[in-house]
Amino acid sequence: MEIYAYWLDGEHLRLSEWVPQDPSLAVMLKIQALLGHAVVLSDIQLIDSPVVQTLFESDDFRAFVRSCPEFLRCTTAAPSGSDSFALVTTGLRRTLEPGWLSSSFDTAEPLVRLSEAVLERGDANPGPLFARGTALGALYEEGSAVRQRLQAVAWTLHHFSREAGVPLGTTSVTRPSSYCDVLEEVAELPGLPGHDYAPVERTLTYLYTHLGQSDRHRRALLAAQLDATDPPHRTAIGNTATQAWNAAVQRTLGTDGASPRSLPEAADVGLYLGSPTDALFEPSSPASTSPAGHGLASSQLAAVGALSWQDVGKILRDDTVTRRRDEYQTALRAADTSAAADALAALLRAVKKKLPAAGHGSGHLGWAAVEAGLAGAGLAIGAADTFGFAAPALAFGLAAERLLRGSRKRSHIVNTLMTAGRRGTWTQRGGT
Repeated sequence: MEIYAYWLDGEHLRLSEWVPQDPSLAVMLKIQALLGHAVVLSDIQLIDSPVVQTLFESDDFRAFVRSCPEFLRCTTAAPSGSDSFALVTTGLRRTLEPGWLSSSFDTAEPLVRLSEAVLERGDANPGPLFARGTALGALYEEGSAVRQRLQAVAWTLHHFSREAGVPLGTTSVTRPSSYCDVLEEVAELPGLPGHDYAPVERTLTYLYTHLGQSDRHRRALLAAQLDATDPPHRTAIGNTATQAWNAAVQRTLGTDGASPRSLPEAADVGLYLGSPTDALFEPSSPASTSPAGHGLASSQLAAVGALSWQDVGKILRDDTVTRRRDEYQTALRAADTSAAADALAALLRAVKKKLPAAGHGSGHLGWAAVEAGLAGAGLAIGAADTFGFAAPALAFGLAAERLLRGSRKRSHIVNTLMTAGRRGTWTQRGGT
């Protein structure tokens, strides 16, 4: 399945106060790779995502994506038939628009300078770009943090524009939705819970009052207006707009699913645009379920996190893991819940055999399959051997939907992977 991750968006990361020392999103990406999902990046995520920059700073990750090019994909709004360089540099051209703001740098200037240099050269190879005597080489001192991150952006663009076998695409959507369009759609859903309706309604009221219709498609214009007016509920308005903006991007890219993540005071817009297939969340109370026998032991999520990216690649190339992963992905695409549950269990058993031994200790997250009474489908990742949900957990299939719609408060949800398709799933099914 192809997935668009809200939590790789630079603005989303800025608002959630993510720091490079936090390994949780890298672990999430490793899990998605082991499950056979493909992560689709937008043109802006290619250049302005601190997580993507951190990944491409690493020789280990760059070697992984060269050996497993199908894991990361890029889809942009470049005209159909564009060559790879034109396709992956559409984001660079956007940085040259008046008023464009960077989410990963203190100002837009570093990315503007990089854009000018890459577009002038027609190539993003960081070696020649930052060589002695070049404009970028003179502007940004070797070894400085800004230069390292700009070089990571260049490596990202170079990978997607020059490496063989990298999946590239252009969107087929002729009239992309704006974040305002998404908010208007969600606001009209019957039975929208008040805790999500309120920030949606406030955001729409602010947009109608302060921005003309032609200005309601750009986050930068909203951010500038919020800075100028500093309204009540500013956090809720800005964060809700960011959630809706990412929902609109996912629709434009046309991926199979999206991976939203909650932001403070914001409406969880993504939860109303599909049906969840997995979820990462912080439960408000311990669960009553216990692990089923075919789950992974409590230290093995820590083992996944400790894997190098090249180790992940070796596991992905194992014949048994490949076969089980293909069976799982086939069942997911066919929406065959029973087959997906069986295939997932088999895939996890195959992956488990490839994981290095890891020490047991408090706070380690573990993988465990939820009993049929809760899920009927699959896997959950929780804390400790008894699956007490003392720490963030990841659940799949019907387990995710029931956990999210059950006794746990929506405010505790951290992350949810949704499939595209039916709209208003939560309200239609009576979810809150």
